[in-house]
Amino acid sequence: MSDITFTYTVAAVDEAARCMEVIYTSAGRQTMHIGTRLPFEGESIEDVIMAFAPIAFWKEQVLSVIVPVIGLTGEITVPEFPAFMSVIVAPENQPIVSGAQEL
Repeated sequence: MSDITFTYTVAAVDEAARCMEVIYTSAGRQTMHIGTRLPFEGESIEDVIMAFAPIAFWKEQVLSVIVPVIGLTGEITVPEFPAFMSVIVAPENQPIVSGAQEL
């Protein structure tokens, strides 16, 4: 897939609500109006623009889809603590070590 170049315009800002509307445009792709948060102190506007850019959406638009059969059902079990939510607790005054790296 090729690079995506886009332009943006801040169309509205609501300082009290701490948000703004950004219009993203890219040649040959759907123009997107996206509500984003305002940048925090020390953060650039470009950081926020990139964080909310519809890159994944635009890339998905050219992919083929698989259409499910109407009435399809299923069941999914989610572990109480999925691996991505694991927490490591070290004994008091003991460093947590991951491989050869001390955290």
